[in-house]
Amino acid sequence: MTLFPEMFQGPTNESLLKKAQQKGLLSLEVVNLRDFTSDKHKTADDTPYGGGPGMVMKVDVVARALSSIVNRPSSVILLCPTGKQLTQQKVNELAKQEHLVLLCGHYEGVDERVREMVDEEISIGDYVLTGGEIPAMVLIDAVARHIPGVVKESESVKQDSYYDGLLDFPSYTRPEEFSGKKVPDVLLSGNHAEIAKWRREQALIKTRQRRPDLLAKANVYLALLHYPVYNKRQDIVSTCITGFDLHDIARCACTFGIKKYYVVNPLPAQREFAELIRSFWMDDSSLEFNWTRAEAFKLISIKESLDETIDEIIRAEGQKPTVVGTSAKAVGKTKFKDLKREMSGAKQPYLLVIGTGWGIADEVFERFDLILEPIIGKDEYNHLSVRSANAIILDRLLGR
Repeated sequence: MTLFPEMFQGPTNESLLKKAQQKGLLSLEVVNLRDFTSDKHKTADDTPYGGGPGMVMKVDVVARALSSIVNRPSSVILLCPTGKQLTQQKVNELAKQEHLVLLCGHYEGVDERVREMVDEEISIGDYVLTGGEIPAMVLIDAVARHIPGVVKESESVKQDSYYDGLLDFPSYTRPEEFSGKKVPDVLLSGNHAEIAKWRREQALIKTRQRRPDLLAKANVYLALLHYPVYNKRQDIVSTCITGFDLHDIARCACTFGIKKYYVVNPLPAQREFAELIRSFWMDDSSLEFNWTRAEAFKLISIKESLDETIDEIIRAEGQKPTVVGTSAKAVGKTKFKDLKREMSGAKQPYLLVIGTGWGIADEVFERFDLILEPIIGKDEYNHLSVRSANAIILDRLLGR
């Protein structure tokens, strides 16, 4: 449904969309909103009440247009900049529906009362276009690919970027060598298992480098706190950074999609030690030798204090994170299942704070917005290493 139906003639009559319509796999009908106006000038928009620039699409015109075509089960979608961003997950959902009605916003938008007539609002990105026509074309093309038979090789759809949450792997074709650059040997080997493994690894590397946000299963950061914490005598101390904590927790953070792993220690010598280990695993030779470890170490950020950590997250996210404390003591009331539900797909950032030594000092707990319930075993023994506790916590919150 559009004020400019001619815009759809080219894109919907070429390539796969044309073939899909010819085969009867896809039916597209472009509705001209001006056909539902009530004056000789075919006026579909008017000036906004209260003044201001631009024109607003009229609610009565849209209502008449919708009533003419929604006589069967339909999902009505308004394409507009204020909608939820289109994702591959949403495309997959829409592809399962039999009939979609796409309403293209234009000018300064639609009369607010139109929004009560639609099922959802979708945007294709955080930028401004002239109208909803191009976003509608994007949605049509993305959804059509998932209709059986539209794409000749169904496996091609599954290997597309974003289908399984990753960017696509590198592709090559003839010539085998061009300007001194050769096709990777593994692709010429004929070993399909090794080729599949290589492609998966390359997709992960590309995604981590270019779109690390796609690997984050939730908007969650992790901080390993070395001060202020208790020692065995309940003195407040600063504990030492260990190589085990850097390696194992970074790998765990990478596995569960943590956006950044902060190692927090106020002692300069300790931070230098941690940076030395981190830089070793980030150089070119280590990257070639063990790229998976390098991918995990990319998540590490070494900070002096919890304040510095929170400030960096605020700069990155534009808002303060919900700070979640942890403890082996029975001081936390937030259930894992409740926080998992709250965090799932949330745009609000979360910072999980894990303590070292004999636990986080009481003074820090005043800064936590939530405190997780403790991990409970079979009996009273409760002395998990920080690495074990971290793995359990991340699995319960972010695991499948």
